[in-house]
Amino acid sequence: MTVITVSRQRGSKGSYIALEVAKRLGLRYLDREIMDSVARETGVSVERVEAIEERAGRLANVMRLLGARPKLPPVASASLREQAAFEDRVGMLIDRGGLSREAAITRLSTGGGLEYAPSTDYLELVTSVILECAAQGQAMIVGRGGQVILRGQPGVLHVQIMARFETRVYNVIQREGVKWREAALRVRTADEQRAGYMRRFYNVDWLDSSLYDLVINTDHLPCDAAVELIVQAARAVEAANKGG
Repeated sequence: MTVITVSRQRGSKGSYIALEVAKRLGLRYLDREIMDSVARETGVSVERVEAIEERAGRLANVMRLLGARPKLPPVASASLREQAAFEDRVGMLIDRGGLSREAAITRLSTGGGLEYAPSTDYLELVTSVILECAAQGQAMIVGRGGQVILRGQPGVLHVQIMARFETRVYNVIQREGVKWREAALRVRTADEQRAGYMRRFYNVDWLDSSLYDLVINTDHLPCDAAVELIVQAARAVEAANKGG
């Protein structure tokens, strides 16, 4: 039963590659957007889970709702998710500080923004969901520390998709229709958030290649070639796991 974790740098086209691999292999696609929306439907706050004893029941509800949803989102949602998060941060700075949009963007670029800080309880719920999805098999887990949570588990393929900063900024410009300065800020902010998330909660460097079985640079490699590499690697890992 194929299980793949994908870590991707913003603008590397990693979400699109992961979604296409999930289509090819018939995997359920799971990322932060999907997990957070399902958590909200079950009354689980992204910031706080009120009672430890409620986790088992909440996990059952989360898994039930995930099972009732389509296996794949209609499109890879990275750009929409990242844009919404960025606009939320800008909006909060405008509302709370009376800043102009330009000033809010400048504040973010100099490190004065608002940090996304999910609670430990919520992270434990996310961990439980990832472990349960992996146990069920046929899962594509994008982000959320899947490469650490499932590290060492047999039959799991860990992939990182990356590209040079300039390549990623260009991709964001083309995809989101923004100018270089804002695109560069979005890429840099995403890098800092993801690095901080992994360092704070898992004490790892998310760019450490030892966390992954396959690292793909999309500077010059077409997306369809990257998809094929992952598909073949996943099949090889599955075959080796069965043979063992």
